Amino acid sequence: MATPLAEVYDFFLVKVTDYSFLSLNETGDLESVLYKHLRSAVVRFTSTSKDLTVDTKAQEFTTTLDDFEKEILATLMSISYVSSKITHIKNLEQILSDKEYKIYSTANHLSQLIALRKDMNLEASNLMVSYSYRVGLDDLS
Repeated sequence: MATPLAEVYDFFLVKVTDYSFLSLNETGDLESVLYKHLRSAVVRFTSTSKDLTVDTKAQEFTTTLDDFEKEILATLMSISYVSSKITHIKNLEQILSDKEYKIYSTANHLSQLIALRKDMNLEASNLMVSYSYRVGLDDLS
């Protein structure tokens, strides 16, 4: 049985609060944005031996994923999401002058986002290590 993409999206949306998702949902663009983050997550989920191929027409994975795998993908999607915010802020930094930049305190916000991404990368790595051990133990059974 295949796993619908919406199940992974649900895991992700619990982690991220972004009110722009409401307007994206109204215009029908939300799934497109979520899918872009999911593609990034699939590429980074290197510790799975499962085929993470997506049937885009059916909007589902071709294999069945358990909750642990969905959690890892959602965490990796969160990293992709935060990375896009960091990139956006770096572009903003280049547009504003030094005086304006200090007034808006974007540098502090950027530092916090970078620290958050670092923590999220560590969390994702820990999840994938735990996953690898779990899968290895299951293979021994």
